[in-house]
Amino acid sequence: MIDNKKEQKMIQNIFLTLFLSFLVSGCYDVETTDNNTNGVNNMQGQTQQNNASYQRVIDRLEGRASTPEEYFELANAYMQRSGLTFEKMINKINNSTKNTYSPFMAFVGSVKPKSQQDASSISDLNKAVDYEMKIIGDRCGKDTNLTQFEKDACLYKGLAQTMEVANTLNAMSDDVAKVEEQKDEKLQASSCAMEYAFNGRTSDCSVTEVGQVSFKESHMTYDMIDVFYNGKEYSYLLHENPSKQTRELIVTDGYCSTDDFNTRIPKFTNAEYYPCPATQQEDEDQITAHEALIDSLNEGTDAILAVADDYKELAQTVQDFKIEVSSLSADGEKNATLFETTINMQDMIEYLNMKNSAPYAENQFN
Repeated sequence: MIDNKKEQKMIQNIFLTLFLSFLVSGCYDVETTDNNTNGVNNMQGQTQQNNASYQRVIDRLEGRASTPEEYFELANAYMQRSGLTFEKMINKINNSTKNTYSPFMAFVGSVKPKSQQDASSISDLNKAVDYEMKIIGDRCGKDTNLTQFEKDACLYKGLAQTMEVANTLNAMSDDVAKVEEQKDEKLQASSCAMEYAFNGRTSDCSVTEVGQVSFKESHMTYDMIDVFYNGKEYSYLLHENPSKQTRELIVTDGYCSTDDFNTRIPKFTNAEYYPCPATQQEDEDQITAHEALIDSLNEGTDAILAVADDYKELAQTVQDFKIEVSSLSADGEKNATLFETTINMQDMIEYLNMKNSAPYAENQFN
């Protein structure tokens, strides 16, 4: 657990890095920087004051960014637009450790977006990661000679990917925060959809292939499936991945017509509406469950571990999230000897099924 002094120092360092990155890339005007003379205590307020400017940054740099500093600024703008604030996220990661049996699910349940759709947040975080990748590539978990700027890119990349995992699970469920108290039927159906896409079968739900659907704002055609669980019907989109010779589950949120991604309804009430891909821009690649859950959890952890010397407690907690998913799926109890592990889709499916099982919850929390 991160103690208060270390947590405060960590947050101050993060805001300092963010502030300096904006200075380098020109987001702050001269008057703002000249008047900011009260140290780190003013940086949080200054960051909040400039949250409204993220769209101006995006409008100024999207499609025109060409330097690492501009990529970094653009990534941070998308992270701000997603609703991610570093102080709140670190506090929530810290607080998740108070849940002895399920820190990861406690974290996921605590970060459900309230002011924005999950889809917008997932899409924005995905963009942030893409821009951090332009700076750092895959060197976060491999290169031990990173500059401080590159370490900062690893930290933000890791935080964005960790939040992307949480928001994706929130979009796939009714309310993860209540999983310990009651079964989340939508999460169970989503787990079945992932399993069906992964290996073509499921033991907990029945699945019907509905047919193909195309959206005007996407260049892909999807296979739609209906998943039936406990008398309820849930619809999902799958897409063939030729390189892997398998279908992948597309991350969706809400329902929309085939003509407009951006006009979404939260629940299915119209026969002309379909599960809506989380990606909201025309012709952008769709976000898959494998990318948003498996890749993001593995790579996000490695990215934060790359700066572990500066953020030991944060790195250990995020590493514990990954250990929890992999070890619980293996034998139903936490294995503290698993210090290095890589999760796969089967790990995630088994973990979600186990955590969403009423008997397991009763045994662990009563």
